[in-house]
Amino acid sequence: MKGTQQQGGRLWVTIALGGGAILLAASIVNSPGAAFEASLQGLTLWWRIVFPGLLPFLVLSQMLVAYGFVHATGALLDPLLRKGLGVPGVAGWVIPFGLIAGFPAAAEASGQLYTGGRITARQAEKLAAAGHFCNPMLIIVVVGTGFLHKPGLGLLLAAVHGIAGIAAGFTLHKLILQSRRDLYQAGPEPVRTGSRLQQIIHSIEEARRLDGRSFGKLLGDTVASAVQTLMMIGGYMLIFAVVIRMIQFHIPGIGPSFILPGLFEVHLGTYAAGTSSILAPALQAALLGAILGFSGLCSYLQVRAILRPAGIGTGGFLLTRVLHGIYAYVLTLLLWKPLLKLFPGAAPVYGEISTGEKSGYSILQLPSWAQTFSLMEWQFTILLFITACLMLFAILWRSRNPVSR
Repeated sequence: MKGTQQQGGRLWVTIALGGGAILLAASIVNSPGAAFEASLQGLTLWWRIVFPGLLPFLVLSQMLVAYGFVHATGALLDPLLRKGLGVPGVAGWVIPFGLIAGFPAAAEASGQLYTGGRITARQAEKLAAAGHFCNPMLIIVVVGTGFLHKPGLGLLLAAVHGIAGIAAGFTLHKLILQSRRDLYQAGPEPVRTGSRLQQIIHSIEEARRLDGRSFGKLLGDTVASAVQTLMMIGGYMLIFAVVIRMIQFHIPGIGPSFILPGLFEVHLGTYAAGTSSILAPALQAALLGAILGFSGLCSYLQVRAILRPAGIGTGGFLLTRVLHGIYAYVLTLLLWKPLLKLFPGAAPVYGEISTGEKSGYSILQLPSWAQTFSLMEWQFTILLFITACLMLFAILWRSRNPVSR
């Protein structure tokens, strides 16, 4: 009976998706000019801001994973993650991994841990939900600097985004899933010896040993992987830009211009919200925080494509995204004045970008190529510095472990 119901549900989903594809194709044929304009604007937004803004950090984040930085952070935060989020010690590194690398990194790591038999499907579901964050460089560089031309606002949004995400994971564990301990009980933990510092050093050495790639091989792999990830992001942006424009074209007056972009795709949503005419600065910042916290149906489809084939549910993930968006919205409004003292450069941005309500997206406010490359200078400086530190650590590590590979 249950199998029949599942097959019926899948059939209706297939019919709905097929019908949506037919409607989209018909809309594009009926309005090819609007569809082309939306696709071009989505491509411009991706190529001029998202691609150069995220590429250096995507490369850097994968290097940090390979050299054990993420695992060291997980070992450092192990007591907090165990108590606050109920994260098994063997998978504690997934949370800082998601914070550093952005989505869908936590979902991929959770799926790998589950297929390797180290955690249960329910644990993988909760890890993917609690570790789902927008890339910090997306918030600081792309949204704060590229879209809004104010890095201070990007720092403010990134701080609220991290706090709200941890609070959403904490709520999911303490108030909703705590009674289901059998589903989230961690398996046998490795015996921990030595001080916390020794455990951190051991986790770094273990991560590096398991990776085993030389620096040249690692750099090539990370660049290729980062470009592939950005190509996927660009494809999603183009498709959803066309979908949003077709809905707005055929159903005019559906609401403020940021509603549909914010619901569907986080890059398009934050750009639309940032260029909309909203009188209250705190309200606009709260709206941006909510969009980043929810992260769009596009991110859900990416995570679902990773988790569902492995037999991992996504119900907890959706609930956490809603909580993340609500918490970010409320925290921004409640803490607006104290946050402005920490990030004084955030508030004046609204007078610069709020030029009136727009339908769809505009490419007129995108920064020039000179401005775009100036945004990347400090990223490359940090990348070179951390790369040098990682290479030094690798040399020291190999001198201590000449037999390890």
